[in-house]
Amino acid sequence: MASLSTDSSSSYTWRSVGAPNTPEHSIFVLYNGHVLSALHDVPLLPAPTSSSADLVPKEGNAELTLNMVVEAPRWTSATMMLMPSEAFAPIRQKRRGRRLAYVRNCFPHQGYIWNYGALPQTWADGAPLRVCELGERVAQTGDVRSVRVLGLLAPRDEGVLRWTLLVLDTADPLAARVNNIADLERECPGLISATREWFRLYKLPDGKDENTLDFDGEVKGPDFAAEIVRTAHEAWRNVVTASTSTSTAFVDITNVTIRNSPGLVRGEDVESPRGNRDAEQKPPAPMSSSASKWWYIGSRVA
Repeated sequence: MASLSTDSSSSYTWRSVGAPNTPEHSIFVLYNGHVLSALHDVPLLPAPTSSSADLVPKEGNAELTLNMVVEAPRWTSATMMLMPSEAFAPIRQKRRGRRLAYVRNCFPHQGYIWNYGALPQTWADGAPLRVCELGERVAQTGDVRSVRVLGLLAPRDEGVLRWTLLVLDTADPLAARVNNIADLERECPGLISATREWFRLYKLPDGKDENTLDFDGEVKGPDFAAEIVRTAHEAWRNVVTASTSTSTAFVDITNVTIRNSPGLVRGEDVESPRGNRDAEQKPPAPMSSSASKWWYIGSRVA
């Protein structure tokens, strides 16, 4: 039996292990001080009584609110990602060969231009669904945020479709004024165009081709997004509850809340990761000079 019940994003914290800017640096998500899987145990829907049926917006009410796990805060360059193949899916900096990976500063975009992260309890093409949180507040790696879905983009990263939700933190200062993409365009003109450009150009400094976006870069609405999320949620459930599956070779299904999962463990038996709650208490290693370099590759805003 699971010993941990998760319901509200307000009780989530994170713990930093190892020095930032090193391969050992990991961020673990905790709930009431107990480590859990950022992929499996953080619920997709914030409300504890919600079901997968609530992923389809009701007629006349297109609002869809989900949880997201923040991987890379706005203006940072380190390519921080959930590690699904490891127990509890810690967040760690991706590596490019022997070096730590950074997104390039493609002028005028500095690092990630939004809080970037993943939808827990989703799985699509070998990864959880991607999320761009477009509000004013700068998040921290490991934060769990309740977000309102505004729409969805369909960028192709080196030809691979990566559904990416455009969302707004429900506690953000903009939340009272922004309910849809039209509101966002009014309050933050140019942000959607900049987002399209970011996805198109960010691989160019690494010698890759320019990325493309399906639907000619159109932002699909919350109803379209809800169907993508529902499908990815079902795919995740098939992985986490399967005793044998080709998918589980790439996904560690250790969890503390999914009762019909063969990966379920007792929360009280899980040793909490050692480390500091605040990354500032662990001095970071020097950052690669590539993280601050600017790349001038021309403006191609759609």
